[in-house]
Amino acid sequence: MKKAIASGNFLRSKLFWAIVAELLILLVGFILRPDFLSIQLRTLSDGTTVLFGTPVDILNRASEITIIAMGMTLVIALGGTDISVGALVAVSGAIALKFLRWDVLVYNTPGDYTVQPFYLVILLPLLACTLMGLFNGALIGKLKIQPIIATLILMVGGRGIAQIVTDGKQFTTQYTPFKFIGNGSILGLPLPIIITLVVVLGVMLFVRRTSFGMFVESVGINPNASRVSGLKSGTIILIAYVLTGFLSGISGLIYASRISSNDSNNAGLGYEMDAILAVVIGGTSMTGGKFSLTGTVVGSLIIRTITTLVLYFGVVSEAIMAFKALIIAVVIVLQSEPVRNAISRRRDRIRTQMGGEARA
Repeated sequence: MKKAIASGNFLRSKLFWAIVAELLILLVGFILRPDFLSIQLRTLSDGTTVLFGTPVDILNRASEITIIAMGMTLVIALGGTDISVGALVAVSGAIALKFLRWDVLVYNTPGDYTVQPFYLVILLPLLACTLMGLFNGALIGKLKIQPIIATLILMVGGRGIAQIVTDGKQFTTQYTPFKFIGNGSILGLPLPIIITLVVVLGVMLFVRRTSFGMFVESVGINPNASRVSGLKSGTIILIAYVLTGFLSGISGLIYASRISSNDSNNAGLGYEMDAILAVVIGGTSMTGGKFSLTGTVVGSLIIRTITTLVLYFGVVSEAIMAFKALIIAVVIVLQSEPVRNAISRRRDRIRTQMGGEARA
């Protein structure tokens, strides 16, 4: 009986319908082009074996949004939002490329150089983005400034900071260890996918194996009641924004590594909206409260699958946002409570009729 109830609840959940939507989109791609779901194992010129295929590409290219959306889920569950994440991606890439230019190759004499510690190229961008997340969290959690206003500061100013860091220039790098972050593979699996898996599992363990996830839901459902019960809601909000900043820094490193360059104008452009949409599609309400990290992962895959599908069939890039809006609107309507309840009632009536016929 309990299993039946649990099964019924899952079928009514937003996560279930998000999974159904992703499968339907993949099915459309398969019907239109049977090789859309094909996966191949190829050996490159350097002898390494790598997985190729549209499903692998979807997982790979969804990495940046999925990582950011993990933090965005907690922020939205707290009743907030963070529209600065795209700018933080640009800042992360700018610092990494600037430091690579400054310190990884330090020329002693023409033709002679020394290699500086590479870990600083990773740590400095992450530290900078974490501090920017701390800035957002302090404004929202401690000074009680509206989230959209507080994060607007770095949304606008972040790209300016990235431009200042690089003196308005676009640097490129051929430094192999850095390029490996976004373009390398381990055991045939692209490294960004592995990084994303580690991040997703890490965040899930953090929120579910500690009390933090429960605190987030409590503050998101009723901030005043949480405060009265002794929860430090400001500190919880602060931690969520710090984590989001840190995760944005990771995404920025992956993005910069993919293109082997910094691009302060275009890096992370639109990431904030994609991350928010991934969270909402995954079943987390914009009003705060209960959240689903698993649903967010599915939401990220839906967004990336839509993008891949329309590009795969030759749709001009300018029309991608329109296709996203159309399909996402359908997904959100399918997830809406009236539609889900109507489908559930219809299913229950069919079961009742079938049961009556069986008894007859």
